[in-house]
Amino acid sequence: MNSTFAELLLQEYGVSQPEDIDLEAIAYDQGATIKYRRMDSCEARIIGHGTAAVISINNSSHPNRQRFSLAHELGHWVQDKGAISLGCARGDIGPHRSGLLNAESSANSFASQILMPDYLFRPLAAKQPLTFATAEILGKRFNTSLTATALKLVKLGHFPGMVACYKDGILKWAIPGPDVPRILQPVPALDDDSQAYALWKAGAQLDSSPVLQSADTWIDCEGAEDHTLVETSILVAAGVTVSLLWWKDESQIEAVSPQ
Repeated sequence: MNSTFAELLLQEYGVSQPEDIDLEAIAYDQGATIKYRRMDSCEARIIGHGTAAVISINNSSHPNRQRFSLAHELGHWVQDKGAISLGCARGDIGPHRSGLLNAESSANSFASQILMPDYLFRPLAAKQPLTFATAEILGKRFNTSLTATALKLVKLGHFPGMVACYKDGILKWAIPGPDVPRILQPVPALDDDSQAYALWKAGAQLDSSPVLQSADTWIDCEGAEDHTLVETSILVAAGVTVSLLWWKDESQIEAVSPQ
């Protein structure tokens, strides 16, 4: 499914500002009933046949998580309407899992687009700094998590950047923006000079103002010590940090890009 399908759907419903995105109303119009209940075996589930479906969402999850899960299941339904029965685990659902060619990835892409459609998000994000402060402001408008909003900022590519998540100091996942060459891979373990390392060790949120870092603090690439990047990091759970990295000085990008 082309990710712009979600935008076309929103435009059909006359959505012209972030506050108009009513997922429950859209789901209802698409023949899906929403149930919020405690779920131990999965994060969300959809059972559908013909033109009707029931979507169940784990009501013990964070509200932003519930919203993304609903958008994810709606993506399954819009794509596979007719006959479907799926239980989606926590690991299946998330904005950082939208780069693979499978049904879960497609549903994640749909979710990201219907929650933060380009035609609404791009103008609001234009010329804004690539920081969690920006992500927080936009996240409040779109009712999305800091991580999901930061990923959207990076994927739009206004600035070359990357989002990297570490658990107990070890790289869990990383998503680069479209202008970041693949050779620029994040370090496999947090450097003790990084803001994220300090957050992890403190086990509490500290000052997350942007910090200029030597690029070799974050990038596992020859010559990284000759360049700089900007880091902002947050603690999202016990032992889990998410970092927003961007190249204000693009000399490292230019140095490794094909001529």
